Amino acid sequence: MNSNIKESLFQRRVQDKTAQCLICERQCLIKNGQLGYCQTRKNIHGNIHTIIYGKIPAISLNPIEKKPFFHFYPGSKAITVGTYGSNFNCFWCQNHHLSHPLEPIEDLVESTNYISPDDLINLALRKNAHGTSISFNEPTLLFEYSLDVFKKAKKYGLYNTYVSNGYMTENVLKALIEAGLDAINIDIKGDSEMVKKYCGVDIEKIWRNARIVRESGIHLEITTLLIENLNTSKDIIKNISERIKSELGSDTPLHLTRFFPHYKSSEYGIKTTTPLESLHNAHKVAKDVGLKYVYLGNITSIKYENTYCPSCGNKVIQREGFLIRKIGLDNNGKCKICGFKILNYL
Repeated sequence: MNSNIKESLFQRRVQDKTAQCLICERQCLIKNGQLGYCQTRKNIHGNIHTIIYGKIPAISLNPIEKKPFFHFYPGSKAITVGTYGSNFNCFWCQNHHLSHPLEPIEDLVESTNYISPDDLINLALRKNAHGTSISFNEPTLLFEYSLDVFKKAKKYGLYNTYVSNGYMTENVLKALIEAGLDAINIDIKGDSEMVKKYCGVDIEKIWRNARIVRESGIHLEITTLLIENLNTSKDIIKNISERIKSELGSDTPLHLTRFFPHYKSSEYGIKTTTPLESLHNAHKVAKDVGLKYVYLGNITSIKYENTYCPSCGNKVIQREGFLIRKIGLDNNGKCKICGFKILNYL
């Protein structure tokens, strides 16, 4: 069997060689010879397999701030990989050439480079990376690969991160944490109605996973892409912010990012970039709720990318693009002025 084809670690036999995938919360029932919703899990003779293990069409060395992570080893770099497929079908997808390629994924993997976990970690070390990040498309699809990469990374003192829609099953999330997941940025795309309508999923499963992450002591940051008239209303931003505060903690960083039309946006009548006013309004709402760290992304102003001490207002981290200056922090991640703890990961 090809090196990119591995038996799925979480599945359940049903009947007549039909099996249920238990990697993400879609929990697809897949008949023999068929693919699941994400097009990366295939039933082969009654057992579900991943067909993309180690198949990496996207790889780069990125600043950790690009994920975005603003409170996790600022100024560090992560070897970042992604593959094909998605378990969502967001019309605004910025990496749709990977998530929803025009060619069948089964055909694409035949001509895609295979990078073993050992090769990836060796590359990270040669590039002087501080850690790994599985991103670009939904990283949960690379679940089995992630486990092997994480374990090897830990042997060399590298951190491991995910940039995810957060729709994995509980068992998968717990396995990732056990294997060495250090930080995850989870997308909260809107309220339950918007996420159900445009992504076809139950947002409560995503909030559940965010709570598990926080309760496990794994570093968590939240991102919401603001799309005008879909999720920019005061009520939606307030609801997201209040849930972050009450369920995840007011010190959980929230990134509100500006939408630019992509992929199938025009088909859904979304043809314009989100107005700056909507981002500024959302920022105010989140801060008024009581979130300590709220950032605006995909805008030219750097004001909303800096980190300020919630206690005394001192600017502790200045960001200019991916240039980081820790101007107001001591070596323990505390504000130099008042001693308030800002960062746990330096």
